[in-house]
Amino acid sequence: MKIFAIILALATASFAQDMQTGSGMASLLPMMLLFFVVIYFFMIRPEQKKQKELDKMRAALKKGDEVVTLAGICGTVHKILDNNKVVIKIDEKATMTVLSASISNVNPTNDTTKTES
Repeated sequence: MKIFAIILALATASFAQDMQTGSGMASLLPMMLLFFVVIYFFMIRPEQKKQKELDKMRAALKKGDEVVTLAGICGTVHKILDNNKVVIKIDEKATMTVLSASISNVNPTNDTTKTES
């Protein structure tokens, strides 16, 4: 957002200067502003929303959640050490400590949906 404000300030200053000199830059200013607005709403803003949802998902981790790491390792949350580290249980005897930032997907477990075979 700060970058957009800086660009807008520079474009406004350039526009004021171009109005005095009568150059062709003043005619390009509306197109440039439209371009930056489109870039913001179609690229930057959706990424910010996606990152906020990912942060919420990681903050809501609890013991027993099935997770997938960015490396593709699947397991269940065995213990949450602090805000940054999580111990996942990969197998009956294998556990792994990972950063919570490396968790890409969470499938919360629900005991009522599990079926016994």
